[in-house]
Amino acid sequence: MKNVILYYSRTGKTRFLAEKLQQELGGDLVEIRDLKKRKGPFGFLRGVRDAHLGLNTEVAPSGFDISKYELIILGTPVWASSPTPALNTFLQTCNLMNKKVILFVTSRGAGYRQAIDILKGKVEAKGGKVVGVGSVKTWLRGKKYLFRAGIELAKLWKTV
Repeated sequence: MKNVILYYSRTGKTRFLAEKLQQELGGDLVEIRDLKKRKGPFGFLRGVRDAHLGLNTEVAPSGFDISKYELIILGTPVWASSPTPALNTFLQTCNLMNKKVILFVTSRGAGYRQAIDILKGKVEAKGGKVVGVGSVKTWLRGKKYLFRAGIELAKLWKTV
């Protein structure tokens, strides 16, 4: 089965986890980049506001073709109990009809369930079927923890 891991990462923690998942599960790895400036405290706060409001943003790559993949793995941080604007944009522009989708989020520990529910709704509205979910608390946790979390998530999803 051909799969792709698409992710957005502001600080690098979601990227690290996505890279570990790729090592364990194989497939292609694609970063969704937010073209708005989200650096620094004010950039982050604007991003949190946009996420809370469910807004989209300009992303690269735009219009990524997922037609050749059977399994789509989507990863994002949680901001204000919501997925990031970059993931909102991706989900608005892609065709997930009859695709299996796995969702993973990174968070400080709060709001991740609501973010997963929002993502599930968006995936299902685009015709996709969520076949797995995962969340990793990243607050005050280092790469060793993320490394182990990636292995554990991959074990859960190898049979999907």
